[in-house]
Amino acid sequence: MLVFEISNRKIFIESPVDAKDHAKTIDDIIERYSANDKIPFWIEVWPSAIALAEFILESDEFAGKKVLDLGCGLGLTSVALGLKKAIITATDYEMMALQYARRNYIRNIGSEENARFLYLDWRHPTIFEKFDFVIGADIIYERNLFSNLIQILKITMTNESVCYLSDPNRAFAFEFFDMLSKQDFSYDIISKKEVNYRDSRSIVSIYRIKKSTPDL
Repeated sequence: MLVFEISNRKIFIESPVDAKDHAKTIDDIIERYSANDKIPFWIEVWPSAIALAEFILESDEFAGKKVLDLGCGLGLTSVALGLKKAIITATDYEMMALQYARRNYIRNIGSEENARFLYLDWRHPTIFEKFDFVIGADIIYERNLFSNLIQILKITMTNESVCYLSDPNRAFAFEFFDMLSKQDFSYDIISKKEVNYRDSRSIVSIYRIKKSTPDL
């Protein structure tokens, strides 16, 4: 069991990682649990999720709002949204991740009354409703999915919606935002947060994204 103390809140996150491996670095854990070229990124909490959870917990804008969590993983950001009384749709491509995210949500919130956990493949979207907010932590890491992610934002955001993405300043992230700006979106960096986790230090940027032209 992982325990995070964020903004004076204690959040408990269960993962499939053996307790004896919790002292290892993130890279070591991912390597240890990878198999057959399949990399289980979802089994770990990443610094970008910690930074975004902190941002959510320090904000007053999510209460009672519909929020789509893209790539929820183990559910840390979904739990933060639950603590802020948001109405949450948590999504992931990995079914096991959704099972852990749901358990972690119930463990910390007490019920799943205001949350649902859905499988979502960005390449073949199955969600067509609109949300007040869309969030995602460290989901800009596969160039071949950039256009799919932008399409998801087009589908799920209105001109009044806001998307918050957190990213550890990967060198190629600018490629995604360059594509985004050419697809009638605007963005800015609203904060940079230092995250110290598993004996490593990360600087995480949080981006605010909006549609720059009205819906047709």
